[in-house]
Amino acid sequence: MYLGQQDGDWFSARVTGYQFPDAEDPRRRFSWHVLAGDANCADGAWSFAWAAMACHESPLVSDWLREAASGRKSALVDREGWLRFTEPNLSFRVAEATDDAITIEVAFDLEFQPPWHRRRGAGDPFVVRLQSGPEQLLRAANEWDHERAPFPDGP
Repeated sequence: MYLGQQDGDWFSARVTGYQFPDAEDPRRRFSWHVLAGDANCADGAWSFAWAAMACHESPLVSDWLREAASGRKSALVDREGWLRFTEPNLSFRVAEATDDAITIEVAFDLEFQPPWHRRRGAGDPFVVRLQSGPEQLLRAANEWDHERAPFPDGP
């Protein structure tokens, strides 16, 4: 999945596997997805990888992207408008939206923080604002679904 502008701020992420791929107990095997990605902003570029999303949460990313593209208010977000997950490594929010331009904020916390913004605890994420449009958000939703398909959230 890719969001942003190639000549500006951007973010890419994908599901690369399970935290416990060989666990005999399916509840453990299908518990956490490992995410890997890269980000770029005016401060610099960095890469990240960690078991950071519960398997049942992964489909929410593409659902939220489709809602953001359509301009609908999402029932998936909290009071501040953030799509958050059990692990706070990654969060998403629509910051601004018009008919043809959408500004997405991506918050990077804990293991996903850039090297110049390392914090010991959660709660002070590094936020990058990405410019997008509805078509790019729909494309990112489809990419996310395609990339996570080899790693379903259950047997």
